[in-house]
Amino acid sequence: MNLEMLKGNVGWRVQLAPQAIHLDEFSRELPSKNEDWIIRSVTDDEVRIDEAVMLGFGTTLGKDHIQSFSTNPVRSVSGGQQYGYLKLHVQMYIAQNARIWYQPCVRPGERLPPPPVQISELFVDFQYPVKSGIQQKLVENGYNVSWAATSRVPSLELDGWEVVVERDRQGRPVSFLLHDSRDSQVLVKRRKQ
Repeated sequence: MNLEMLKGNVGWRVQLAPQAIHLDEFSRELPSKNEDWIIRSVTDDEVRIDEAVMLGFGTTLGKDHIQSFSTNPVRSVSGGQQYGYLKLHVQMYIAQNARIWYQPCVRPGERLPPPPVQISELFVDFQYPVKSGIQQKLVENGYNVSWAATSRVPSLELDGWEVVVERDRQGRPVSFLLHDSRDSQVLVKRRKQ
């Protein structure tokens, strides 16, 4: 894209296509956010954008990252804040620590899902969550912790429970299971209400 024309759009709020994909601490995809970004500066080689609302971080896009710019007159205010869209050749990923990186899209503006996360299952005994300190850490962070039959997990997720995933000594994400001849038990957590 020729960035000369985009220089007149500094200060505009834009939505990205594809939207940035936010990831949790284990690189699992979080619910999507239809966030605005502010065009902070434009040079002949790059565009600096900052997240506009809550997260307070920014990134620099290369001129080859941007396929096109278009206005959004529905959201724009005459004489006030102006809005638009940036269609990208890349998918932006944002890790929980605000680290941002990109992967090329197959087609401009087309979403590129993150690679699937491999979560290992670690079979432990009933006392493992207490002895390892996992249960105390979760309780201190405002969670209830319990064992649940793996077959019940989909129903429990509807009630706000989620499988506990922690990093093992090698840094790999693991969930914790108890061996049961009928239905293995998995460690789950839910934010206290």
